[in-house]
Amino acid sequence: MWGAYLAGTIPVGAVVVDEAGDVVSAGRNRIFDDARDGQLGRTRLAHAELNALAALTSERTYEGYTLYTALEPCHMCLSAAISVRVGSLRYAARDPYGGAVGKLVASHDHEAHPLRIEGPLGGAPGRLPELLLVAHFLWRVPGRGVTRFYRSSRPDLVAAAQALPAPDSGASLADAVASLDA
Repeated sequence: MWGAYLAGTIPVGAVVVDEAGDVVSAGRNRIFDDARDGQLGRTRLAHAELNALAALTSERTYEGYTLYTALEPCHMCLSAAISVRVGSLRYAARDPYGGAVGKLVASHDHEAHPLRIEGPLGGAPGRLPELLLVAHFLWRVPGRGVTRFYRSSRPDLVAAAQALPAPDSGASLADAVASLDA
């Protein structure tokens, strides 16, 4: 998530872990930056979750695996997790603008391969991803879509996002977390 933010793309990161909790794949949003390490880039499909899930082979299913993501997944990413047959999905922060948890119309395939979903987290781990999303859109497209939505529905988050370090500031993730308490 932090790497995507620093790269100037939508700040979402994701990992897939196996039954033992070991990370088997990782991805981050690359919509506005280059593809690397077999991940999609410079396409609206280059979401963090898709980049993490794409590393999983189609030779098997992954019911014992968990997809962790910084932000509530969109319809595409939620459907991808079901299609790959990942058993669980956990997300840190809500995404009231683009998130799809509870909004997906279940097909027979979804019902046959249920996905257990948990989230959002409380405290700083649940707040920072959403604030980074808002901060990203404040500087990328200050008067459009996501920014307008948050300005009208959550002005408190807009104010808090403005206090976060800018991507080009050289700040660390620890600096961003510390700014939440300021």
